[in-house]
Amino acid sequence: MVTEDQEAIAGDDYEAVDEVLKFDKGEREKYIEVTINDDDNWEPDEDFFVQLKDPNTGENLLGRDTRTRVTIIDDDKPGQIGFEETKGIKALASEEFCDIVLLRKNGSDGIVTIDYKTVELDKDDHTATPGVDYEESSGTITFEQGVATQTIKIRIIAKDLKPNEQRDESFGI
Repeated sequence: MVTEDQEAIAGDDYEAVDEVLKFDKGEREKYIEVTINDDDNWEPDEDFFVQLKDPNTGENLLGRDTRTRVTIIDDDKPGQIGFEETKGIKALASEEFCDIVLLRKNGSDGIVTIDYKTVELDKDDHTATPGVDYEESSGTITFEQGVATQTIKIRIIAKDLKPNEQRDESFGI
């Protein structure tokens, strides 16, 4: 009896088994143990096979019940990434940065990376212009194992305002 890789790889996802099963007179069943190697990273479910072989020739035994598929079901939950504030983030024009908080919900197993980029929304009177109202920004945010919150900082460009004048401009990320 041997284990055979499919998507699951011996030594990484499980420990290979290669042993001879000997049945005593009257014995009708045997159990084998295959060690599954757990980690904290999400990955799709993976399969390997257990194949019965002739111990003398090494040939696969014939029959429909001499090979079975074993599925390693991943129990790690990386979570979903979203914005803490879903209705829009407001930053005072006098602040140097606009902080955008990202939350990792429903799990925090493994390392997850998120790419981001600021975008100019449209060309109406309330559209913030990159290089004039804010600094364009892009990058990658990494959530390490167990980390559930990260912050993106976008620099707001200061402007001289007239008395009672306010800024009301938007950009996307």
